[in-house]
Amino acid sequence: MLKNKNVNMLSGSITKGLLAMTMPIMIMNVMQNLFSIIDMTILGQFAGDDAVGSVGACSMLITLCTCLLIGIATGANIVVAKRMGSQDSQRTKKAADTAMILAIIGGLLLLLIGTVFAETFLRWVNCPERLLDKAVVYFRIYFYGAPFLMLYNFSAAILRAIGDTKRPMYFLLFSGGMKVVLSIVFILFLNLDVEGVGIATLISNILASSLCILALRRSTLQFRFRKMQFSMQEMRDTLHLGIPTGLQQAFYAFANVIIATAVNSFGPEATTGISIANQIDGVMYYVACAPSLATAPYVAQNVGAHNFPRVKKVVVSSIVITVAFGGILGALFSVFAEELASIMTSSPAVIAYAKQKTVLICATYFLCGINEVMSGVLRGLGKPIIPTISVLVFMCLIRFVWVYAIFPLVPNLTFLYLIWPIGWVLSIATLLIAYFPAIRRAQAQHCTP
Repeated sequence: MLKNKNVNMLSGSITKGLLAMTMPIMIMNVMQNLFSIIDMTILGQFAGDDAVGSVGACSMLITLCTCLLIGIATGANIVVAKRMGSQDSQRTKKAADTAMILAIIGGLLLLLIGTVFAETFLRWVNCPERLLDKAVVYFRIYFYGAPFLMLYNFSAAILRAIGDTKRPMYFLLFSGGMKVVLSIVFILFLNLDVEGVGIATLISNILASSLCILALRRSTLQFRFRKMQFSMQEMRDTLHLGIPTGLQQAFYAFANVIIATAVNSFGPEATTGISIANQIDGVMYYVACAPSLATAPYVAQNVGAHNFPRVKKVVVSSIVITVAFGGILGALFSVFAEELASIMTSSPAVIAYAKQKTVLICATYFLCGINEVMSGVLRGLGKPIIPTISVLVFMCLIRFVWVYAIFPLVPNLTFLYLIWPIGWVLSIATLLIAYFPAIRRAQAQHCTP
């Protein structure tokens, strides 16, 4: 039996356990976003707002291209956690090995797609012509590192599934710190702007993935590339959970690309402004939604152990945690939106565009956190399709209608951004309606009289 040396998800205080898993995930992702903000600040100070806009124009497209495979990593996280909960050490190792094989294949596929179609993708989203050349350069350099990005995400997901959230955090903090240092060197001393940030990101991904794989080698799983065992059953289970999760993130990203396309039509200042706002609310997202990344494996392990009263307590504790974190930080970010934006640019027009989005979105981000927690709960219960459909309808289709049918009637960006909280509320209602029968059916299926 593989033993969890970090967080025991099957017994003890649920709130303490969730916080013990949530905090490293939160710190890791927030710091990663802060490193990106530092990159943007350096670019703004020494290369100008156009360099900031060029990198920012790529961000949502990068998310759209990578989120399917990162979603599959989430599926691997749940499958490995469930195998741990059922105390099946052989299947746990096979699930981890199969996930890493998927990471390698997916990373190489992303490398090909991202480098070949960079300019095509950017033209699709109305990237301003003034920013296009540099945006293409950054996009291609970023995807040179796609295989390493996937290896990091999959190996970190496996480590989290066995209760180890600290080492992936340490590795990302270290590699992110190196990224900042390298960005400064490349921009200030080698006169590289977006190329410097791109190369620094590539090196950072290589470093983070190497450290995570080393941790897997030394874990109870004793991972080895040459001894990887592929399992068709574990692949099916991983894809069953991972593809809907990845599609869910893809729908999110596609919806955001639709919004960005509308914003880009307002000109380069608006593109740069929303790029800066995205960095700020990226921090907000990782704070509000970090509990959901702990919730899914927590629920999965307890489902594997047939402990459904504990599953119900996990749901309540996760929602309380995400509302507390998201509500407090969201209020602060809304109040200081202008000051935060001014860190990355001195342009009054760009600051105004950034503030316009930041105030509304950050103030309501706790709703996004609740939505993500309920999605994680349903994935942990083995019901990944429902969150995917909810996102398709309330985060994608409704935004498409909003942008192309409703927004032209009131062409104001604040009105455009209202679709975020509207979609979150509708999605939460749908997921709650689905949760109660799902937990009852799972309990009836697994628990004997």
